[in-house]
Amino acid sequence: MKIFWDSYGILRGPSGIFVHAQELRRALSECGTEVSILGSHAVSNSTRNSIYQFARKSKVLGPQLNYLEFLGAIAGSTGQGAIFHGLSNINLPAWTGFRPPTDVRFVLTVHDLIPLLLERGAVSHALRIQMKRLLPRALERANAIVAVSEWTKKTLVDRYPSSTGKIVVIPNGFPAVDFPLRPARHSADQIRVLMVGRNEKYKRYDLFFKILLAANGGLRGTLVTTGVSTVDKNIVDTLVAKNWLKLIKAPSKEALQEIYQANDVYLQTSLLEGFCLPAAEAQSSGIPVVFTKGSGIDEVVCPATGMGLEASATAGAWLDAIRKTEDRFLTQGYALREWIMSRPTWKDSALRLKNLYNSL
Repeated sequence: MKIFWDSYGILRGPSGIFVHAQELRRALSECGTEVSILGSHAVSNSTRNSIYQFARKSKVLGPQLNYLEFLGAIAGSTGQGAIFHGLSNINLPAWTGFRPPTDVRFVLTVHDLIPLLLERGAVSHALRIQMKRLLPRALERANAIVAVSEWTKKTLVDRYPSSTGKIVVIPNGFPAVDFPLRPARHSADQIRVLMVGRNEKYKRYDLFFKILLAANGGLRGTLVTTGVSTVDKNIVDTLVAKNWLKLIKAPSKEALQEIYQANDVYLQTSLLEGFCLPAAEAQSSGIPVVFTKGSGIDEVVCPATGMGLEASATAGAWLDAIRKTEDRFLTQGYALREWIMSRPTWKDSALRLKNLYNSL
């Protein structure tokens, strides 16, 4: 069976979907299954190439163009079976022709329905409209739907009951444990806190900054981000000037690993998370997590070392939770190691996906 992935959202980062695709493809290859990426090749003519690349970035036109490429790639191999897999929530072709090949199967990975679940203004309005219009069609097209967490599955079933029988939960993988059995505090004067993520309102950067201010120098924050909004510029400038905050943009995978290991507590202030890869990566690097509970991240954080807060929790409540979590972790590091070792690796996730492909 030939496996093809639609390229939307997986060719360049930083994003959770990009990391998901890169790690899963590598693990599948190690398991003997190779994946071809549709839409990853340039067109020779420069004018055609520009038009093609513009269209391919469209959530509507991109999968449609890639489906044409897919049909060309499987031409002459009737009977062998082929998979068209969209890994970015909505990216399956809207139209497959009047007589689509009978041995073709469609798979859709859904990471979360956050644009549909949060109030207007918390996420991009364009993204909300796109998902509202394109997701139902993609769910109907799919022969199988991969949800990255039980929470994502529940939200899918609640909103689209007809998808129930198609959904398979395949969680993202955890990196291998990479921290000593007895973790030590990095600084006697400050607790070093880290947050990783893109700047959207529901991620609540403003809360992260308020927590640093409430600590009055007791915390040293690091924010790995694609950028901050002009609304937050004044508070960011103040925090940076006081040496309470450091901004880092687009570090390499190796550099990010070093950043994780140089901090004491990971914070996830987001209102919702479908899974939260940074929380998994942080824990594998020996950092306990303080987070907003009530979504897919609940399934990711070690209950013995992490702490979840209500969405209404104040900056002061977050500060108390950070201090308690950091103190507790100094004597409970072994519990986090055991938790991580019990979680699926990327190879485990790849094998489950491979079994799904073979069952279609």
